[in-house]
Amino acid sequence: PRDMCMEFAIGSVAKVLGPEFAEVDTYPVRVRLPDEPLMLADRIMAVEGEKGSMTSGRVITEHDVFPGAWYLDGDRAPVCISVEAGQADLFLCSWLGIDLKVKGKRAYRLLDAKVRFHRGLPRPGEIIVYDIHIDKFVRQGEVYMFFFRFEGSIDGKPLISMRDGCAGFFTPEEVKNSGGIILTAEDKEIRPGKKDFTELLPMKAESYPESYNDEAVEALRRGDAAACFGSLFTGIQIPESLRLPDGRMHLIDRVLHLDPVGGRFNLGIIRAEADIHPDDWFLTCHFVDDMVMPGTLMYECCAHTLRVFLQRMGWVLDEREVESGRDFCYEPLIGTEAVLKCRGPVTPETKHVIYEVEIKEIGYHPEPYVIADALMYGDGHKIVRFTDMSMKLGGVSRAELEDFWNGRRIPVPSPKKELYSKAQLLAFCEGKPSEAFGEPYRIFDAERVIARLPRPPYFFMDRITLAEPEPWVLKPGGWIEAEYDMQGNEWYFRADRSGRMPFCILLEIALQPCGWLAAYAGSALRSDTDMKFRNLGGSAVLHRNLKPETGTLTMRSRMTKVSEAGGMIIENYDMEILQDGEMIYEGDTYFGFFSAQALANQVGIPGAKEKSYEPSAAEKARSRSHVFTDESPLDPHDSGFSPAPSLSMPAKSLRMIDKIEIWVPDGGPQGLGFIRGIKTVDVSEWFFHAHFFQDPVCPGSLGLESFIQLMKFAALDRWPHLKNTHHFEMVTDEKHSWIYRGQIIQKNKRVEVDAVITKIEEGENPVIRASGYLKVDGLFIYQMENFGLRLAGTDRA
Repeated sequence: PRDMCMEFAIGSVAKVLGPEFAEVDTYPVRVRLPDEPLMLADRIMAVEGEKGSMTSGRVITEHDVFPGAWYLDGDRAPVCISVEAGQADLFLCSWLGIDLKVKGKRAYRLLDAKVRFHRGLPRPGEIIVYDIHIDKFVRQGEVYMFFFRFEGSIDGKPLISMRDGCAGFFTPEEVKNSGGIILTAEDKEIRPGKKDFTELLPMKAESYPESYNDEAVEALRRGDAAACFGSLFTGIQIPESLRLPDGRMHLIDRVLHLDPVGGRFNLGIIRAEADIHPDDWFLTCHFVDDMVMPGTLMYECCAHTLRVFLQRMGWVLDEREVESGRDFCYEPLIGTEAVLKCRGPVTPETKHVIYEVEIKEIGYHPEPYVIADALMYGDGHKIVRFTDMSMKLGGVSRAELEDFWNGRRIPVPSPKKELYSKAQLLAFCEGKPSEAFGEPYRIFDAERVIARLPRPPYFFMDRITLAEPEPWVLKPGGWIEAEYDMQGNEWYFRADRSGRMPFCILLEIALQPCGWLAAYAGSALRSDTDMKFRNLGGSAVLHRNLKPETGTLTMRSRMTKVSEAGGMIIENYDMEILQDGEMIYEGDTYFGFFSAQALANQVGIPGAKEKSYEPSAAEKARSRSHVFTDESPLDPHDSGFSPAPSLSMPAKSLRMIDKIEIWVPDGGPQGLGFIRGIKTVDVSEWFFHAHFFQDPVCPGSLGLESFIQLMKFAALDRWPHLKNTHHFEMVTDEKHSWIYRGQIIQKNKRVEVDAVITKIEEGENPVIRASGYLKVDGLFIYQMENFGLRLAGTDRA
């Protein structure tokens, strides 16, 4: 009966199998059934095989699917439970004597299995009967393995088959040194997938995939599709039976990467991440003396990841638009065999897991279905592979899905009148200036060189919608308005890892319309000498940090002052960023037009050397250093990723410091900390190509970013316990300022960035503030004042 199954799971094996097994109860680890809530063998009906014989055997068990069971998903027992409930191979291998052989020195690990469903998933009120066979034990050196299979049935009719099952008994060292999942050349081969599916709604196919943070994924659990996927899903409330499960089945935390044309089959790839905690329920119950995540639950995690991809494709309905009583669910495809290979565990020591799912087949059968391959990573190591995992949307036809989307008004914001198009803006970035502004700039098409805007991937304007000033007239007055369409999947969100728009990007979004206005006003025609355009400084206030989401930003700029002297032009601007009428960022800034000769004679910031802080010999003696490793994405075009906590330094594509040379947590003029970072100038880095065409120079905004990254490092060192619960964001509603008096160009060698911590605020969401300088080859060229960084709690159920 069940109480004896529980005794086998968490109590004495001798009480269940007899006194000849008493020795086994003294071992530090033995074969067990899981503890609650994953002990699913409600009764053992029959056992065949000689105790302790290490030969073949058979066990028949039953599992009751009760109404209201904790695991129900769409009112069904999900795949992981339907397979896991056939867990009594554990009981049977113990009956046959494996513990008496390994004597507590080796632990059970599932290696292989193949699973096929013959009907829909079990429903409440049904009883699943499992007929489980162990065919043989094999010994290879000190390693024991056994081969097993089972058939599951309901009311005498087939439900599930599991064949070619293999489990082994290993030491921790053998598991650690197993090498994980090793992919063959065939496994990595790129080949076309099979598709009979028409796109239901737009899926972005640009280089930079979508990603959804913890809050967005949590919205799917509430059925709020738009809060995760954006305005295309406005008004859609996902039916409860299709929602991402919660409670104990809260198995993924965030989606790192969704690319509808990615993967080796070019039909789509998605990667989701989950944080692992030593007290997670699936560890503490499986098993009480040998905590590892069940392989069946690993499958379910991949299935939830796949479900997010399918919902983004449009495999949803609105619960308010369907008839009451309709039965929808996600189920495996009947008759399709899924193959499991498990070559590494998830244990209490594991920090993060990644689920990577690649679509290989998609169509209608007649319900919409997909077949996919999946890989699971534990702290960056490939540990589990699923081949041919399948999923269909039960209860929905092709016509119904297509009609649902064809009948919806997809809410696309009505753009303002477009005065200058994206193509014209890009012509100013890297094409013919006459195609951007007209005939007066034709001279810059070939004969002369004009100061440009940055080009992709560091260009953040899509159109000009308002231009009050008169063109070709250089004088103050009149606003221009530009727009930038955010998709929520931009490269810089993945690179920064904070779930917030990096400050350098925000600043560029504000400044670039000023550069366009300078060109629109004809600044380049004021001199017969080719001029370069450089930001000189500014001050601003951030009102709200921007998250990865779909939306349009409106940027407003106006020239407030113009000064011309000695062949130079200085232009002052007001600048604003708004979203849906809400002020996001506002401030003032000023730029200069300079000849190449003038810039070559840069003298830096006057008096900066005297004003800057240099740590004492005693501070340097007790300082610490750190060298950063390169983590993906390595550049803006890199679709790769490196797992990271929610509070992390940026990946290589946005990280602007190579190493920490000096870090004194109690140093600086106020004893709150001094930190110095170093970057070696690399002529091949992507930003020289992007900023600018015909005039490569490191963006000043990235110099400010390097300073902010010093603050991040100091914060991570001060509050390491927050790395999995908080994220970085800029302090709001406080003025910050910057000054530039020089440039970083490809011939420079070494960049030093200093930050003096000026204020620390402890609390639930601590804050760190700093000011500092940036030097290039010993010359002080940037100054930063009153920048604040907050460690904000990340919402998580």
